[in-house]
Amino acid sequence: MEIYIESAACDYIAKKNKDKAITLSVGKREGANCGCSVKGGYFPIVKLGVSPFDIDTYNKMNINGIEAYYPDSMTSSFKTVTVKVEGIFFYKQLLALGI
Repeated sequence: MEIYIESAACDYIAKKNKDKAITLSVGKREGANCGCSVKGGYFPIVKLGVSPFDIDTYNKMNINGIEAYYPDSMTSSFKTVTVKVEGIFFYKQLLALGI
């Protein structure tokens, strides 16, 4: 699995988190229960910082000076994960896109 962090996201992480760390995880989207063919799927989640409980159990990768922590399930769910920053005016947040 490859992880990319866009330069604007690197700047945001460095400014907002003294440890310069993010945690990636896998979210599950449920399918429709109406009998149609809409199926669920998986999507990447990114959080600023890292929980002390995750440090020992998650894999770690350094990308452009940012420590990215992620579980083993990320590698089987996505080939590539890109972290970017999105928002308008003063409100900004991190966003993860996976393929």
